[in-house]
Amino acid sequence: MGSRHFEGIYDHVGHFGRFQRVLYFICAFQNISCGIHYLASVFMGVTPHHVCRPPGNVSQVVFHNHSNWSLEDTGALLSSGQKDYVTVQLQNGEIWELSRCSRNKRENTSSLGYEYTGSKKEFPCVDGYIYDQNTWKSTAVTQWNLVCDRKWLAMLIQPLFMFGVLLGSVTFGYFSDRVGFLTAWYKTSGFPTSSAPPL
Repeated sequence: MGSRHFEGIYDHVGHFGRFQRVLYFICAFQNISCGIHYLASVFMGVTPHHVCRPPGNVSQVVFHNHSNWSLEDTGALLSSGQKDYVTVQLQNGEIWELSRCSRNKRENTSSLGYEYTGSKKEFPCVDGYIYDQNTWKSTAVTQWNLVCDRKWLAMLIQPLFMFGVLLGSVTFGYFSDRVGFLTAWYKTSGFPTSSAPPL
């Protein structure tokens, strides 16, 4: 079958007209929204730089022997490849070294310098974390503290979404075959919309 015969079919059924353009736009619009959902976890699951939250109110912060920082500003300075920490002095005089997944309390409270060779005691991050908010204000990782020993939960975001897509395709595909496409579409779209929390 040559290209002349193929053009003859178009002459018989119609060329790319208004109906085809509208149908193409509807299909493309639906695919764009699906693409946004499939790629959302890339942006929602970002882990920003972070340090342990200190166990009290901070009076002074030292980062690489620079002391004119606030604790929130030091998050942007931490690099992911190095083992940096932030030294803070609390209002009660205690000195803590805050790293990404632990915090160390210095035994000697007279030395606030960044470099410290004395004895210190390690504690877990039970008070949460302070995240760098210069790039990402809020992600799924910062909302639920999915860092350190809970990092594996952040890696489950995309697989759980894809499992939901699989389960929804099988379940709602069968439902659509049983009750009809339009009824299934209204029910599967209407129920989640009506049960969504207000913004």
